[in-house]
Amino acid sequence: MTMALASCGGGGGGGGGEPQLTSMGGALQGRSLALTNSVTSFAGSAGSTDGAASQARFSFPGDVASDGTSLYVLDTGNSVIRKVVLATGATSTIAGLAGITGSGDGTGAAARFNYPNGIALSSDNSTLYVSDTGNNTIRSINVATGAVTTLAGTAGGVGSANGTGGAARFSSPSGIATDGTNLYVADGLNHRVRKIVLASAAVTTLAGSGLQDFADGTGIAASFNSPRGIATDGVSLYLADQGNSAIRRIIIATGVVSTLVQPAEGIESPAGIATDGTSVFVADAERNNLRKVDIATQAVSTLAGDDGGSPGSSDAVGGAARFSAPAGVALNAGVLYVADAGNDLLRKVAVATGASSTLAGTVGSADGLGVAAAFTSPYDLTTDGRNVYLADTNNHTVRQISIATGAVTTLAGTPDRPGSGDGTGAGASFRFPSGITTDGTNLFVSDTGNNTVRKIVIATGAVSTLAGTAGATGSADGAGSAARFHSPNGITTDGTNLYLADSGNNAIRKIVIATGAVSTAVAPSAGLSSPYGVTTDGTTLYIADSGNDRICKFTLASSAFSPLTVTGAAFNFPSGITTDGISLFVTDAANGSVSRIAIATGVAGAVVTGLRNPNGITTDGATLYVADAHDNTVIRVR
Repeated sequence: MTMALASCGGGGGGGGGEPQLTSMGGALQGRSLALTNSVTSFAGSAGSTDGAASQARFSFPGDVASDGTSLYVLDTGNSVIRKVVLATGATSTIAGLAGITGSGDGTGAAARFNYPNGIALSSDNSTLYVSDTGNNTIRSINVATGAVTTLAGTAGGVGSANGTGGAARFSSPSGIATDGTNLYVADGLNHRVRKIVLASAAVTTLAGSGLQDFADGTGIAASFNSPRGIATDGVSLYLADQGNSAIRRIIIATGVVSTLVQPAEGIESPAGIATDGTSVFVADAERNNLRKVDIATQAVSTLAGDDGGSPGSSDAVGGAARFSAPAGVALNAGVLYVADAGNDLLRKVAVATGASSTLAGTVGSADGLGVAAAFTSPYDLTTDGRNVYLADTNNHTVRQISIATGAVTTLAGTPDRPGSGDGTGAGASFRFPSGITTDGTNLFVSDTGNNTVRKIVIATGAVSTLAGTAGATGSADGAGSAARFHSPNGITTDGTNLYLADSGNNAIRKIVIATGAVSTAVAPSAGLSSPYGVTTDGTTLYIADSGNDRICKFTLASSAFSPLTVTGAAFNFPSGITTDGISLFVTDAANGSVSRIAIATGVAGAVVTGLRNPNGITTDGATLYVADAHDNTVIRVR
């Protein structure tokens, strides 16, 4: 993990002895945090380990390419290029340095990448070509030596200009393919497909108007919407037109664009794509499955994964297998290799049978001590002063971390077993829990995938459903199971009531803990947009109004709602929020930072920058704990 620490100092405690701490809002409040802004790892670790198949760790692998002997992997979250021996699963890093972004050319670990998203292998297997998405460049890697050079584009230069080498411009290039003579690039935010002549590095636009639209046609008369994956059979290109939920075909010789799979005809979010000339194979990131498209008939079928979109990591045959946000795919000798991004795994699927297996990596769900433990996309946390409790979202579990020792255990749920069942400990099940708070005796969990609110007795691990009905979506107020929610996220408590960021309804809901009665505290008419985080000091609710990039406040006694006037910080999708009673602490997911806001004045300053995707945040009265969903870690700020 690489991060920069800001110099904004914390407030000190006043005289007359230490203030009494109170459990409120899922944190301990009453003492102004005296932070020096030092950051340490508390639990979990970003996956970047080389080694044997089961020991290797990845971080959101984005794309793959294969020569039949090895699999080359864009380990996107780590900004490195990895090599996996197909026979053994042994993994090594061939270029870049895990967790360190940059744009420098060089050999092996001396080179730098910035969240690359597309990879292709030359016809003679000697060269890898990489869409270095964050740098808006196309890179070349000598397979034998690991030497990295920049083929086209200029790091930091964004645009759509054609030209040769560094004179060309791209905007978030993603998928990349080659026919041996040219490279073809899905230029995502330019909504175009670009062509690069390998011999000269000359870049031209093969197809796409640049408009974010949907239209067939020839060359620039056609339109795409955020194209992602691309593959070729040497005559045609096949394009995952992700924003249009469509699969497109481009004749290389003429630039004529047609639609192979129409929008909303069975593929929701096409990501990676591969072809054998007869069929096209598509990773559907939203539906968590792999689809097969017959080119001649345009018929779509499911090769592996759940037709209903249920995520997981189970190896099995066909529809019994489970994936999580599959990204890039590569086809070699009848085997489809899959970057199973949400699981941080590399999988393979036999095309003839649909049987899936895991090639390398491990699902991050292990209990253990500190950084030896593993999480998968943890999104929120809370504390009672003794333990930190974590909504381990993509593991469908609730975890407990001892503050004294860092020991991590699973309190409720079973990894990779999503469900909605009540029960005790591993006998209960959740589906993408993303919000959590505590009153010191119980935990209350926003079970987002089930659209319910769950209660966990800390002492026993007994789980029950407090409000909502699993599988039922809506906005109705009511008691217990009669209430309805839509993608509930952040949750907080004043000890008597729960307050829930009902993100899909753009509302804040109130739940009486004793009865489960649900009412609407802040209605959609207030103008919230995808609120994610919420906290309280017992008098006021503070809301991370994520879609509006602002913080709002709601006075409980008077029901007065207003945006909070903040100076010194500009937010970009703030997602988590907590308070010590004197200041607010906000995780800014898109900016990768944590900010402190003085409640009395609205003056803000940075506490930490350089995080990947910080979400949940809480305090025990002395320390901040932050869940970084991208790096699968919990960090401490003191």
